[in-house]
Amino acid sequence: MDELANEIETEIANTMQQISAAAGRRDLSAVEQLTKKAAELTAIKDQDEANKSRFRTLRNGSQPSGAFVRTPGAIRELAVHVTQGMINQNLLTLTEPVKRGKIRVGERLSIEALPSGDRFHTELLVIGNKLQERGKVGKFYRDAGVHAGDLVLLIELTPGQWQLKRSSI
Repeated sequence: MDELANEIETEIANTMQQISAAAGRRDLSAVEQLTKKAAELTAIKDQDEANKSRFRTLRNGSQPSGAFVRTPGAIRELAVHVTQGMINQNLLTLTEPVKRGKIRVGERLSIEALPSGDRFHTELLVIGNKLQERGKVGKFYRDAGVHAGDLVLLIELTPGQWQLKRSSI
């Protein structure tokens, strides 16, 4: 482990101890604040690990693999396997892309949902790595005929401008 990874791990451990102490004092405000800090530190740690993995892959002359054909001209393309729970709760959860360092929590997205062409603005939330806008996500699932097990693609065409569609694979 490198120096940054050690520092992050130490800070996570310290924060967890602070959460325990705050819980013992029944200081819910401190518990909530420290929990958010721990979640952000964990996200940073995951992004650091993903960046190292991507670097090693590129250094060894390989390209990251994907199970689908990339969209020409896309800046980023995120593939998400949809679960029945995601459909039931109108959620689009991006945990795997966050872990791989493909997208950051707190990022704001302007999305065009296909096939309807509906547009909406949303943000990737820290808690649950999910898009904040749930109503439009649910409408997309219905309009696109998304079922559990389907793959949906979130494609960044220009900075901050995304397209959401059901994969044909």
